[in-house]
Amino acid sequence: MPISVLLIEDDREHARALVDALVDPWLGWRVEVAPSLAQAQAWLENHTPDILLVCQHFEDGSAYDVLERMGRIPALIIVDAGADAQAAHAMRHGFADFTIRDPGCNYLLALPAQIEAVLERSSSVRARRAAEAMLARQHRLLQAISRAQAVFIASSAPRAAFDALLHELMELTGSRFGLVGQVQRTADGKPFLRMHSMTDVAWDEATRARYTRDAEEGQVFDDLDSLPGQAMLTEKPVVINDAAGDSRSAGMPPGHPPVVSYLGLPILASGELVAVVGLANRPEGYTAADVQFLQPLLSTVGQLELARRAELARRQVEQELARTSALLAEKTRALQSTLASVSQGITNVDGEGRIRVYNQRYLELLNLPEELLAGEPRVEEVVRFQTERGDFGTGFQLIESKARDYVGAEYAAHGGNLTMPESYIRRTVAGRFIEVRTRPLEGGGRVRTFTDVTDYLGALEALRESEARWRSLTQLSSDWYWEQDAEFRFVRIEGSPQNKMDLPDSQLFGLTRWELPNTFADDGQWRAHREQLAQRQVFRNFEIQRMSAQGDPLWVSISGEPIFDAEGQFTGYRGLARDITERKRAEAEIQRLAFYDELTKLPNRRLLLDRLERVATACERDGQHGALLFLDLDNFKGINDTMGHEWGDRLLVQVGMRLRASVRATDTVARLGGDEFVVVLQGLSSEETGAAVESEAVAQKVLQALNEPYDMDGSELHSTPSIGIALFSDRQQPVNELLKRADLAMYQAKAQGRNTLCFFDPAMQAAATARSALEGDIRQGIQRNEFLLHYQPVVNATGQTMGAEALVRWQHPQRGMVPPGQFIPLAEQTGLILPLGQRVLHLACEQLARWNREPATQAWTVAVNVSAQEFRHTEFVPQVLQALYTTGADPGRLKLELTESLLLSDVEESIVKMQVLRNLGVGFSLDDFGTGYSSLSYLKRLPLDQLKIDQSFVRDVLTDPNDAAIACTIVALAHSLGLDVVAEGVETEGQHDFLLRNGCQQFQGYLFGRPGPAEALQPG
Repeated sequence: MPISVLLIEDDREHARALVDALVDPWLGWRVEVAPSLAQAQAWLENHTPDILLVCQHFEDGSAYDVLERMGRIPALIIVDAGADAQAAHAMRHGFADFTIRDPGCNYLLALPAQIEAVLERSSSVRARRAAEAMLARQHRLLQAISRAQAVFIASSAPRAAFDALLHELMELTGSRFGLVGQVQRTADGKPFLRMHSMTDVAWDEATRARYTRDAEEGQVFDDLDSLPGQAMLTEKPVVINDAAGDSRSAGMPPGHPPVVSYLGLPILASGELVAVVGLANRPEGYTAADVQFLQPLLSTVGQLELARRAELARRQVEQELARTSALLAEKTRALQSTLASVSQGITNVDGEGRIRVYNQRYLELLNLPEELLAGEPRVEEVVRFQTERGDFGTGFQLIESKARDYVGAEYAAHGGNLTMPESYIRRTVAGRFIEVRTRPLEGGGRVRTFTDVTDYLGALEALRESEARWRSLTQLSSDWYWEQDAEFRFVRIEGSPQNKMDLPDSQLFGLTRWELPNTFADDGQWRAHREQLAQRQVFRNFEIQRMSAQGDPLWVSISGEPIFDAEGQFTGYRGLARDITERKRAEAEIQRLAFYDELTKLPNRRLLLDRLERVATACERDGQHGALLFLDLDNFKGINDTMGHEWGDRLLVQVGMRLRASVRATDTVARLGGDEFVVVLQGLSSEETGAAVESEAVAQKVLQALNEPYDMDGSELHSTPSIGIALFSDRQQPVNELLKRADLAMYQAKAQGRNTLCFFDPAMQAAATARSALEGDIRQGIQRNEFLLHYQPVVNATGQTMGAEALVRWQHPQRGMVPPGQFIPLAEQTGLILPLGQRVLHLACEQLARWNREPATQAWTVAVNVSAQEFRHTEFVPQVLQALYTTGADPGRLKLELTESLLLSDVEESIVKMQVLRNLGVGFSLDDFGTGYSSLSYLKRLPLDQLKIDQSFVRDVLTDPNDAAIACTIVALAHSLGLDVVAEGVETEGQHDFLLRNGCQQFQGYLFGRPGPAEALQPG
């Protein structure tokens, strides 16, 4: 038979001899010569000889190097003669036989037979080994089947089972890599492979990461134009041992080695393709025998996978059943909870008339016992129970009439075929109203609801009553209800406005509000109102005016809101209208009362200030002047007191009329109050001089008009004004400041003799400012105790000090020592004389108490001047007593000096006050006697102790006979009344001697000492 021999020999001659000995055309032997180990290895990569002939040594190795690479190919070593030991050693290391090369190469004659013997022995060994390998493979196959069964049974996840299957297949076939995946199908039946197991064969990191991420669920492989796809499509094994030329082997992941050979194995169970196995790159390739060998394992796996799927489906069904059961239980609980919480009673009656379902509210509304419903009674049993208990009343009177026959028949017929009303109302014994509704179900059953509609019916009744009251109110009140369509045309009127607005209903329908005849509002109001309507806004108190047929103005206030239907579409407006004519008239009257004087109908102070502000603004804008005339009627108080307030009011009315007639219509005449009037002139010259001339002309005209006699019911009355004028040209001065300036000018006019006019002079303002500052300083001076007393001695005929007069002085921190003539008049005008007088009295009493404690001065008296305000104050006497008490001064040493004018107003009250203090020892002196209006009648009644001759008489007593006569008369009068006399202002010895010769015994003046501190006053 043909034999292929590979000869590895580097000796060319010997090699040629071997080839000649072995190659025989009749035998068909073929010998391939490799002179080196490398060439032999290269040839073996693509060829498999039947036997190797190896020389003992060659250039790049030895015979033993061949053993590592020859696999199962039998080899025969050629050893040199005399190297028998080497031959035995070679046999032990795996060479099948040896031959000894003799020098004459006689061994070549027996070499062919020896080769055939080696091949025959090798064939027997291979057959035995093949049988043993087959048995081993069968055993491994059975073990693989067993392990696969165990893994599939133990694991529910496909990945673990398919990993084990792939491992077994790789071991059984000796493949380099492989894959196993489940076959699944898309919705349209197209198969795809979900790979659960795949060998890791030097992938790149991205591919390995993607496989690891999808390994649990399995990577989807749906390329049918591939080697795995071929097995899915045909459901038949795919055996390819030259895959490099097959386009279906393309598309391997990055890093995957090329496919050389491939075995695709479909796994079927009961005719259904359940999985696909792909094995690749077994060195010797694949055959149909491999498919047949693996079929038992694949069939077993198919049945196991089918069983696993069935088990998985069963579990899924069980899980779905459990989930559905839990959901059903939850919905049942939710239904029970819902039924228990609804406000309606509910029953479900089956086709046989039994109450299968009910809720607690049903029992509560009908007052039924739980045990009655527990046995699922028939409806007629419950009705019978209610009827016999009297729930429906006699003759079923508590049931709505349309349902009485049905309920009665239901009671009598015991659940027969009855015509059920869809709904009816019944009343309980307790007076509640229950609505019963019935809805039939398929199969003859029905659902019945029971609703407590007591409140609803009450609300309906209240709504009906409210509607009736609404209609009555709209008919009787000043309001009426209206509706308009989407085009704003009136379509409904309730409470006809015909009698109220002089507009018949027939004229309203079909018209918009702005189309109504004789209806007025300014253009801006109409635009704003129509814009509100266009934007579907609520509007309130939109006011329009109408003219009645008689020409009287009528006012209407309208409020409205948009109307939308159930789909949200605008359908119109509705609202209320009200006759506000009386309110508008009242507002006009309030406006008049708020801004006009009730008596003269002239603007009052509030309106005057507003108009003055406007005029000042206009003057500033137009560059013109204005003028403010402030008028005060001279001696108006006398007219009121003598003629009465009625005449005074009539005079004020006529003054207002004359003032209006004296100025332009654009000028303002106002009454501030009392007898004070103000005239505001505007539009005067831009030059101050010209404006002064114009305003003076108007003022003269006013003077002339007001000097005319006033006719009072046939009697004439005369009155004159004093007018102050203040010019202005801008708003730099506040309006109150302008009034103050004009007021100052008016007082200046009065000071000039009245019935005249006077312009405001800045000097007046300066004086008023200084006066205001001085007033503030006086107030602070009183608080800071800046006022002190100086004392001027009073002496007797011998010049001995008898006491002193307390004279107030003001030690101002900035002004210095302020004389009394600068602050006493202002203190009297402002009322500050009262706290100042108390301060003076207290200081004088303190000094009197100190003098009383000294022997040399304990007999001295202190005289204190008392103003008219102090003396007339209701608390004057208690204040004097309080000063004496707190200081401890002797009342008998205190003299209070009063003036003649002080005592004239109320002689009786003055006597009472003086007598109270006189009883305590306080003395009184009449100061400046002879300068006022003296009356002997009151002089003799007053409890006086002393008269003081005014210094105006003493000053010229030596040169003026009249002053001398007056001074002598006062002395004589005092002596006749038993009063002491003190001469004031004695400055010379001549004056002193004259007065002493004529009977005056006490003196006061610069001759004896100027006023000074108490410490400067010495006894003498």
